[in-house]
Amino acid sequence: MPTNGMILVFYLGKIPGFNLYSTDSDKTVALFTISILFLATCIAPLLIALALKKLKIISSLKMPNREERSIPFLLTCFCYFGAYYYLRYEQELPLNGLIFYFIFFGMFATLLGFVVTLFWKISIHMIGIGGITGILSFLSKFNQDVLLYPLSVSFLIAGLIGFSRLRLKAHNAKQLIAGFCLGFCCELFGIFYLFN
Repeated sequence: MPTNGMILVFYLGKIPGFNLYSTDSDKTVALFTISILFLATCIAPLLIALALKKLKIISSLKMPNREERSIPFLLTCFCYFGAYYYLRYEQELPLNGLIFYFIFFGMFATLLGFVVTLFWKISIHMIGIGGITGILSFLSKFNQDVLLYPLSVSFLIAGLIGFSRLRLKAHNAKQLIAGFCLGFCCELFGIFYLFN
């Protein structure tokens, strides 16, 4: 989900009223940033999950039990932090500081999701799509006309993901709503707080 969100943000990066790049940049900066996020938030967690399954720490890659989700969740938080730290402090990328806020609050939502998982099962999928929807809601501040369609689509996708998770009996409605609200609020309100 973080990779999909970042691809969308870079695609919308030059909407009227908002410039994603702090200087004149080309697509290599976007590709580099997306690649690091993909490695840290998709490939690394997948490899971690495969290793945990091989070590019999988790019974399935689906991790149906709340207790099994804690270790993979925490390790994913470390991967997310590694990507954030590397992109923010180890590279001198000519990007608008908002990009780093997007990544930071995505990491923060994941960390809060880990804490919630210690006591209650929450939908990781909905945290992700909630975060993307929160980012788009924030960006709509710059140009509502351009963002209306992507924002509407993100709400539609959130509904489809929620419906599919219910249909698969992976979560109940409360877990789905809580996941969406967690991701949405972390991104939207966190960025509003720092940006204003």
